[in-house]
Amino acid sequence: MELRFVNRESDFLVFETSDGEKLRALVDDQLRDAVRNTQQITASGVSPREVQNRVRAGESVEQIAEELAVPTSTIEPFAAPIIDELNYVLEAALATEVNDGNKMIAFGELISKEHPEATFSVHREDEKWIVAVAGAKRMLWHFDNKARHLEPMDPNASSMAKVHANRDIVTATIDVVEEAEGDSQEASVHDLVEELRSRRNKEPIKPATAKGRASLPSWDEIVLGTSNSDSESQ
Repeated sequence: MELRFVNRESDFLVFETSDGEKLRALVDDQLRDAVRNTQQITASGVSPREVQNRVRAGESVEQIAEELAVPTSTIEPFAAPIIDELNYVLEAALATEVNDGNKMIAFGELISKEHPEATFSVHREDEKWIVAVAGAKRMLWHFDNKARHLEPMDPNASSMAKVHANRDIVTATIDVVEEAEGDSQEASVHDLVEELRSRRNKEPIKPATAKGRASLPSWDEIVLGTSNSDSESQ
């Protein structure tokens, strides 16, 4: 919506919209301070929009004020909405769920679990939101606010993402392989016992080869725990 200044009526400024609607703004101390601050920033050769872009890019109010040789109170009114925007984006990034093995966890919780001393900040760079993690290791992540997705941007961030994406998956794979091997071995023994039992029923056990001397037990007797007497009783 575009506004056109019409005139001043007492303590009010009268504006008109492109549709012909008239609006009034009270000339109070807040408006006077805003106009004064705008004049000071403009006199320094920097526009209020440029100040906001610099805050969004990660510069602090104190840095900008010092460079422009103006009080921080001159910068703060223009920086306030941008600081609110940065806080909103950072909170959204920290709450975004990322892979932690075979489960999902909030990004901020994951980083704090590995690096309790870490601090977070966010800034706008090349039309992208960048989340910076400062601590024992510095990491940079690209945050897509619309898709709620985080992508590592440096070796430290990439390494952490890979470790947490594969940790529980590798463990689960090993467990499945070991379980399958155990089932296979158990099935093989079972099949062998069934085969020997079937053979014993078909082939009679041979008698002793000499009087007074017991015959040697057969393999199926050893495995199945049967004896000649058991076979004869059957």
